[in-house]
Amino acid sequence: MGICAHNEESSIGSVISNVLQQPLPTGSALKEVIVVASGCTDRTDDIVRALSRDNDKVRLISQPTKQGKASAINLILKEAKGHTIVLTDADVFPGKGSLVHLIEPFRDEQVGAVGGRPIPMDDPDDFWGFLAHLVWARMQNDLLSWETSQGIFFQLSGYLCAIRAGLIDAIPLQVIADDKYIGQAVRRLGYQVLYVPEAEVYLRGPRSIGDFFTQRVRVLTGHLQVKNWFRLDTISTSSPTRTLEALARNVDLAKPKEIGWASLAALLESIAHLMAWYRFSTGKVPYNWRPVPTTKPTLAYEA
Repeated sequence: MGICAHNEESSIGSVISNVLQQPLPTGSALKEVIVVASGCTDRTDDIVRALSRDNDKVRLISQPTKQGKASAINLILKEAKGHTIVLTDADVFPGKGSLVHLIEPFRDEQVGAVGGRPIPMDDPDDFWGFLAHLVWARMQNDLLSWETSQGIFFQLSGYLCAIRAGLIDAIPLQVIADDKYIGQAVRRLGYQVLYVPEAEVYLRGPRSIGDFFTQRVRVLTGHLQVKNWFRLDTISTSSPTRTLEALARNVDLAKPKEIGWASLAALLESIAHLMAWYRFSTGKVPYNWRPVPTTKPTLAYEA
């Protein structure tokens, strides 16, 4: 299990405890939990060290400076033992039993990677909560389920995914959408990449305009990067046509409030697409992106 962290003192302890308590498929065992703490200036490193003294499965790799998520993933790929590597973040929480669903498919030797399903913890009765649920719980599930039915799925979720060890040694340090890159690379090796919506992982969506654009523009820029690298025709979750079709399917037209909020969401998404296109075309690719504060969980942990 590999966990990427940057200044996550409020949640890292709870995330590690979550992972250690997860049930696993029969015949599987958790070998280690590697936490790559990248350029942390808070108590993240101290909390992980304290937990590693109590449980020898927990291991800290500390990077003195923040070098980007791809760098952290490369350390995990290099150091991890075992036949399956599960990747997650230090600010999200796998649902109970999710690792069973995530790992079980690897009994098939043709399966190279498996992606889970993000579920927002936000209240859907305000705009930002509605937007998070619309994007993650409705539209993305709609699009990825369609990709699965067509046999073209490759869009792993960076919040929770697993890959067969030994398939990929490293990913480019400048990659933003590490999950999309890994999924496509595994497919190119001739392995199956599966979407398993039962492997749920809980997260918080952005709750301000600034944080929405920071997160969404970064994601869309990463999609353009992967699309260009692999010469793909489209990536469904960033295709204006596909996303608008999914939006129409997942908005309750009997609820005027949803129609209004969905219209605003479509406007924000359109602006984010233009901003991402500008960044990508001008080479302003934020591989070492800044944190998005309002997506951080408010859980506290005392070592």
